[in-house]
Amino acid sequence: MSLQAILDGAGGNDSMMAKPLQQREPGPHAQPLTGRSEAFHCWGQRNNSTASAQYGETLVGLLVGLGLSLLVLAAGSQMLMQHLKGHRQSLQDSHMHHDLRSSLNTIARELRQAQAIGHAWRLRTTPHCADPFCAGNADLQLQGQLISFGRDRNHNGLLDNNECVGFRLKDHKLQIRTACTPVVWTDLTDAGSLRMTALSWQLQCEKRGPWVARWVTVRLNAQWARDATRALSLSQTISLRNDVPAMPWPTACGAVP
Repeated sequence: MSLQAILDGAGGNDSMMAKPLQQREPGPHAQPLTGRSEAFHCWGQRNNSTASAQYGETLVGLLVGLGLSLLVLAAGSQMLMQHLKGHRQSLQDSHMHHDLRSSLNTIARELRQAQAIGHAWRLRTTPHCADPFCAGNADLQLQGQLISFGRDRNHNGLLDNNECVGFRLKDHKLQIRTACTPVVWTDLTDAGSLRMTALSWQLQCEKRGPWVARWVTVRLNAQWARDATRALSLSQTISLRNDVPAMPWPTACGAVP
């Protein structure tokens, strides 16, 4: 190899080393960018340009939203509890009113038939008491919260042992008398659900010729067993259907007019 060829080769290498920063021309085997490569290249550029424009919720905002949600939930729960409590109290008041009205209806039903006797048109024809239901143990008697009388259930004109009736309060329970001798009292109410607190009677008598007509006003007080502040009072005036002779004057009517 001649000296000139060696120098020419060195010069060629220097020319290649002299252009390190210049863009190298594509070689004969280089491939142009495809459509997919261009798409990924463009997406990367757009993602980088919009990354700085994205926003998110801060921790303080999340805590404030959570606190407000809990506050709304607590308020809703309180409203639901108040609604259920009011509904329960309304239901209990309805049951108390029903039980008290049922007791008063029982008293009225029995009291209307006080001193009733079978075949009264035949046995009560004189102004003097001549049957066992207008005197003695079957006569209408009032003693404080107690009332007692007789009624002819089987219409035989005789006072049988199961025909003595009466009502009283004992241990906050309403009781009914079911026997004459020995005296038997049976509970009509349960003090565990309804406490009877007072029972009062007011008798009015009116003389109509040889007979005496009578009216009884009954007042019954009760309260809820678990809450003494929830009380209820009912009253009713009952007309006794069976007039009694004016001789002798009925003791329960007081002084003779």
